[in-house]
Amino acid sequence: MTEGADGQPLHDVVVVGGGPAGLAAALWLGRFRRDVVVVDGGSPRNEATWAVHGFPGLADPHPHELRRILRDQAAAVGATLLPGEAMEASGERDNFRTVLADGSSLRSRRLVLAYGLRDHLPGVAGLAGLYGTSVYHCPDCDGPATEGEDVGVLGWDRAAANLALYLLHWAASVTLFTNGRGAELGGRERGVLTRAGVRVLDAPVSRAVGAGGRLVRLEIDDGPGVPLTYLFFHLGSEPCSQLAEGLGCAAEGDGLRVDRGQETSVPGVHAAGDLTGAPHLAVIAAAEGVRAALACHRSLLPADRIID
Repeated sequence: MTEGADGQPLHDVVVVGGGPAGLAAALWLGRFRRDVVVVDGGSPRNEATWAVHGFPGLADPHPHELRRILRDQAAAVGATLLPGEAMEASGERDNFRTVLADGSSLRSRRLVLAYGLRDHLPGVAGLAGLYGTSVYHCPDCDGPATEGEDVGVLGWDRAAANLALYLLHWAASVTLFTNGRGAELGGRERGVLTRAGVRVLDAPVSRAVGAGGRLVRLEIDDGPGVPLTYLFFHLGSEPCSQLAEGLGCAAEGDGLRVDRGQETSVPGVHAAGDLTGAPHLAVIAAAEGVRAALACHRSLLPADRIID
């Protein structure tokens, strides 16, 4: 390990975030004998869900189990796993400083931002207790489980309408609940939904009712409860940290702008996982973490080992 100008250890890479993206980056950086530290706040976006789906080689592991496997692999090749929350990051390529919640700091030559997003949950009574077992936000992850079932979507904009239409690929029936905000759903969207067979209910939703930890029905204000097996929503999300904003990383679309090596607009700062935009899948997050690791490693090689 080298030292910075202030005598503090200068790590090759600090990774902020211990999900699939951050841990995959650490695994590969460790394989390349890089000095890498992972700062993990321990609150993954998918913590509530019962399984991670479609991760090649693994049969629907629980999110904590997937993280355990990846942590063990990263630690086995020398990565340092540090519990804590990164509060601030500053500096420039070859000299970054990451400040943690306990007041300590880490110096590094490169940064990988992989702290992900947090979702906005609907304020419907009873819904939070069903989130992750029969109430979901990701149709790509959990849509296949709805084969032949009665499914609801909670939302009131074009994105919600498209989510309802998307779920028709699997579900026997789909009902869109606008939760009293039906005026925000345009006539064109309603026409498409009606022709596709999606029912639209505009009454406010009063409660999600479950049994045995699974959704049974949604209760609405001006009618009988609607029997449902699954409910989906996507009311938006936000980054779990403002580190990228503080560093000046540019946004693009619904995420940070990155190049083929996952490097952001700030030299030496890479980003991977949900921060870089859709699709938000664990397998893609892991792949982006690997790409970030390869780019960091190659950028740290001495100039005399590269022929232009």
